[in-house]
Amino acid sequence: MEDARKSLILNIIGIFPLVMGILAIFNSLKIGSVSQILWICYFCLILIGMGILSGNDFLVMSQIYILFIPLIFWDVDFIYHWIFQEPLWGISDYFFVGNFDLGKIISLQHLATIPMTIYSLRLMGPKRKDAWKLSVVQIIAVYLLTNAFFPGTNINCISEPCVNFNLGLPYVATWFLAFFTMIFISVLVINGFFFRKSKFKERFM
Repeated sequence: MEDARKSLILNIIGIFPLVMGILAIFNSLKIGSVSQILWICYFCLILIGMGILSGNDFLVMSQIYILFIPLIFWDVDFIYHWIFQEPLWGISDYFFVGNFDLGKIISLQHLATIPMTIYSLRLMGPKRKDAWKLSVVQIIAVYLLTNAFFPGTNINCISEPCVNFNLGLPYVATWFLAFFTMIFISVLVINGFFFRKSKFKERFM
């Protein structure tokens, strides 16, 4: 693919997550739910958009490592509920009650984020092999910021599980273990399946 055409496609794609992330934060402020601005998916969307538009594959890869498995759960839950008209895990139940508003339009980005980001990364050709390190740092920062500014809320599921999941450990340990495990699995799946034949040969370090 010619570089000019590739650059145009990436610029077009990159605008979508950036706008969706900004709209999500704007909508949270508009409806008075200030705590929602710290939902990790909003910032990941903005960073994905910025990364695609700037050609920073390291930044984009670090965000999809965080989002990959949570978005798969959301997408499966949404599709199941939409087809069978009954809850599966309850993650997307909010979408099927009340009026169809801006918040629900924004929520539909969950269905597009994984294929859009993977396709963008295929065009960019990931070069760095340690983007997972930024993912881990970001998860720690998200927990600390959410706890510092909105303690007692369940933004980013920091107070209780968003799905029925209990390891019998203190919840903070379960939270970090769950996120770190999801990142680790995402690294294996994304690097091993989507980028096995690209320049991105190694998985860690």
